[in-house]
Amino acid sequence: MLYCYFIARSGPELQKVSYRTVHPGPICFVQQHDLLTAVRALPPGSRSTLPLMLEHNLVLSAASEQAAILPMPFGTAVSAEETLAQLLEARRAEILEALDRLGGKAEMALRITLRPDEDPQDRAGQIAGICQPLQQWFEVRPDGSGEAVLEIAHLIHRQEADQYRKRLETQAAKVNGPRPPFHFLPPFLRKPVKSESRPGRAVCRRDATG
Repeated sequence: MLYCYFIARSGPELQKVSYRTVHPGPICFVQQHDLLTAVRALPPGSRSTLPLMLEHNLVLSAASEQAAILPMPFGTAVSAEETLAQLLEARRAEILEALDRLGGKAEMALRITLRPDEDPQDRAGQIAGICQPLQQWFEVRPDGSGEAVLEIAHLIHRQEADQYRKRLETQAAKVNGPRPPFHFLPPFLRKPVKSESRPGRAVCRRDATG
């Protein structure tokens, strides 16, 4: 079984990253023309555990500091390299457009507890007016105590992360980032890729750092 982390353009910078992992074995790269997918071989029947989630996020964080990446959903695993080779081939135009659009950018995540009389759309608009993000996503979720929490994701230029945080100093918001652009991906990457076995051209290259 190949566990999947992200899609990116082929290049040496991502293969030279010293990835922090909690599982033994190297990060490998399944390549199709000028695109690649980062994977790790895991035993059949492996489950999506908290340590694997930690590793998933660590790998994405390290890779996103070096190049534009498209994170694959946590828990995505396939049975063969050919499945990924076909995905890269079939979605090539969509992938390249997304990599161009997201190059040099990052996501900032906010959590704001709303007052009972507060309109979430108005509050999200107020925050966007302060931060001036390139794109915004938001939704309202209840927390453990039943209060409404506004969760916001902003797409920004990565180099402006410190300035972004300063703009929010007067707001009662918990800020996380910069991180990979989870909420601004192509639709096909918003759910785990289904495993299929079809012919393709792929090479699994051992991570140069081991």
